[in-house]
Amino acid sequence: MKQILRSPASAFSGLVLACVPMITNAQWSQTNTGIADLSQGAYLLGASPTHLFAKAGSTLYRSANNGDSWTAATNPVALNPGECGAYFNGRYYAGLNASTDCILYTTDNGDTWNSVTGGPTATVVRGFQEYGGGLFAYTSNAGIYVTTDGDTWQAANNGLTNLNVIGMSSAGVYLLAATIGGGVYRTINGTVWNQVTGIGAGDLNGESIWRMGSAQYYAAQGGAEYTSTDFGATWTAWTQPAFFGLGLLEVKRYGTDLYMETRHFSGGLRDSLYHSADEGASWTNITGNLNAADLNGSGIVENDGCVFIGYNLISPGQGIYRRCASTGVEEVPAQAVRVFPNPVVGMITVVLPQEAVGAPYRVVDITGAEVLRGRIGGAQVELDLAALAAGTYVLRVEGGAVAPVRVVKR
Repeated sequence: MKQILRSPASAFSGLVLACVPMITNAQWSQTNTGIADLSQGAYLLGASPTHLFAKAGSTLYRSANNGDSWTAATNPVALNPGECGAYFNGRYYAGLNASTDCILYTTDNGDTWNSVTGGPTATVVRGFQEYGGGLFAYTSNAGIYVTTDGDTWQAANNGLTNLNVIGMSSAGVYLLAATIGGGVYRTINGTVWNQVTGIGAGDLNGESIWRMGSAQYYAAQGGAEYTSTDFGATWTAWTQPAFFGLGLLEVKRYGTDLYMETRHFSGGLRDSLYHSADEGASWTNITGNLNAADLNGSGIVENDGCVFIGYNLISPGQGIYRRCASTGVEEVPAQAVRVFPNPVVGMITVVLPQEAVGAPYRVVDITGAEVLRGRIGGAQVELDLAALAAGTYVLRVEGGAVAPVRVVKR
């Protein structure tokens, strides 16, 4: 289903006409052999050229056969397997939530670990970003650290007035950092950061930042979203495509492959996983046979022709799933549905294909509670949302391959 988007011309703007979610025949399979305890879930952390890394409970695991089996590795710090990982300059780096050193590296795939010089302490390393020949680490309260040789790290926070960094992205010669409390900052080489313009004062608590083609995208906590077509210098409001549901939980890029985990309501809380190989011009729904009740951003890693995802402690016992490339594809086009205006104050117009006429619909709020229901009586109908409180809602047309539409009520 498509929704009219109000976004500047970009690689993503073609989504209005070209986006067709698909269900593929490739199946997900559990790959937990060797993992002793899944009571606290499992998280994918990263990969080296020869090994995958994941954690379950307080144990770091590694796999040398693309997830067929796992063995326990040595934790970087006792009882602390880390929060994220990255391969750089011939080494695998672990980012930790620790009161001591928060970045360590291994040259033997987890048999032994070494501390770095000048790295952050007493913080949470949330992730890594490779850029301009260096590796950057972003943290929860210590800002950003950078290395060019992997041994010596230093803080790169000049001009970064908010040190709670939630994500990073690259845009041409620029590096961007999304923060919780300060919105987005950018730099050319990490020496001086400048806060960007265009993001509303109430939307400075960042949640995600990512690139598609030549455009940048930023999602704030609470649902507001923005895009930039000038390498992150200025931002304008953006409305995400309808099939993304209630918002994004996780965005990962591996080369030209983009993966997005999104939140939907479908008889309860449900997450979906999408893949794009053309910079967001089209997307494939690869949720498939996953139990999508709560994937909840538990790590997406692409490795050796397969994609892996983990279930966190909210879904104990599920562990790690793997999906490898398949040649069989069964396309199930979503019905084309438009809603406007969106955001809306009172009346909203819903335009459906003829096949969906007569189908029942319901509107739910972000908790899943139904606030409105009825039946679509024609190809174009008007719904009165004036009585609803301001906020985010989801319109669901029951029947057919019709994805939910997110509607913002002002």
